[in-house]
Amino acid sequence: MIGRRPIDKRAKKPADVRPGVYASLDVGSSKVVCFVARVEPGRDGARPKTKILGVGYGESAGIRQGQIAELDRVEASIRQVVTKAEEMADQQIEDVFISFSCGRPQSQIVRAETPLNGGEVGDNEIRRVLSMARAQGGRSDRETVHSAPLGFAVDAATGIRDPRGMFGDRLGVSVHMVSAAIAPLHNLEVCIEKCHLDIAGRAVAAYAAGMGCLHDEELEYGATIVDMGGGTTSLAAFSEGKLVFCDVIPVGGRHITNDIVRGLSTPFREAERLKTLHGNALPVPGAHGEMIRVAQIGEERDVDGNRVPREELISIIQPRVEETIELIGDRLKAAGADKIGGNVVVLTGGASELMGLQEYASRALAK
Repeated sequence: MIGRRPIDKRAKKPADVRPGVYASLDVGSSKVVCFVARVEPGRDGARPKTKILGVGYGESAGIRQGQIAELDRVEASIRQVVTKAEEMADQQIEDVFISFSCGRPQSQIVRAETPLNGGEVGDNEIRRVLSMARAQGGRSDRETVHSAPLGFAVDAATGIRDPRGMFGDRLGVSVHMVSAAIAPLHNLEVCIEKCHLDIAGRAVAAYAAGMGCLHDEELEYGATIVDMGGGTTSLAAFSEGKLVFCDVIPVGGRHITNDIVRGLSTPFREAERLKTLHGNALPVPGAHGEMIRVAQIGEERDVDGNRVPREELISIIQPRVEETIELIGDRLKAAGADKIGGNVVVLTGGASELMGLQEYASRALAK
C-alpha cells in the first residue's frame, strides 16, 4: 500500500525525496497518465534511483483547452488509469502527486525588504522577508502553487544564494511565485478526491516537464521547455537550477487536427492520422505532386475517398504552427524569459512530434 509521505503543507511539496513508493497523476487535455514508482537510495551519495512499477494511460474526457468541462467524465478517466497503474504495480494508491495546466498558471517575481539595523542575518530574518514577499504576491482569486527565492540581497550586495551569517542594514529577496485560478484548480482536486485519492503535492505541468526532460547543465545555465499538449502548450524557463518563468497558451495539437477536419471535411481520427503520417510544419519539395487519400465525413470505411495533394494538407497545418510558435515567442519576450532562459529550447509533448516542427521552431525563436 502506498502510504503518506512527509509533506510541507505550506509549500505543498515533499519535504525531501525519500526512499519509498510514490504515485503521480498527469491530467491533460488529450490523455490522463498515472505512474507508480519506487525510489531507491543511490550509492555513495549518488542521486536516488527510480524504478517504474506500474503505468496507467487513457484518453482524457471532459477537458477542453486544459479546463474541466464535465466533472463526471474527468473522474471516470482518472479512475480508469489509476486502476490500470495499481494492477500493474500490484499496489494500492492512497495519494498522488499531480501535474496540471488548468487555472491559467501565471508567473510573477515579487521583491521585499526587511530592516537588519546592522545585525546578522539568521533563519528568523529569512523567514520574515520571505513571508513579506509571499504576502505581497498573494491574490484572493488565485492560489500559489510554487514559491521559491531566486536570490537575496544584503544592502548593495545582490545575487546571494544564502545570506545566513552576513551583516547589514537591509535584507532583500526576489521570490518567483506561480499561481493558478482557484476555481479550476479546485474542480480538478474534487475529481481526484472523488476517486478516494489524497493529493500529496502539486506541480504545474511545465515545471514537471522541465524537471523531467532537462539535463542538469541546461537547468543551471538556462533553458526553456515547451510542452505541447492536445489543448494547451505550457512554457517554463529555467536558470541557475530554478524555475524563473512559466505560462500556458490555450493552443495545442488538437487545434491543428480540428483545422484539418474543417479544411478537408474528414473525421477527427482520420485528420489525426493524416497529421501524423503526412503533415509537416515546413514546405516539402514535391508535395504538390504527391497525392494522399482522405476519407470524407459520412463515408463508409471501405470507400476509397478523395485524393488531395499533400501540399494542401501542409498548407492547412502551417498557419496554426506559425501562430503557436509566434505566441510562444511573444510570451517569452514579454516576460524577459527569452534571454533568461538561455539559447536552448526543448520541445516535448505529443504535438511536438509533428515533422518539421523542430526546424521551424529553431528558426522562428532564434534558438
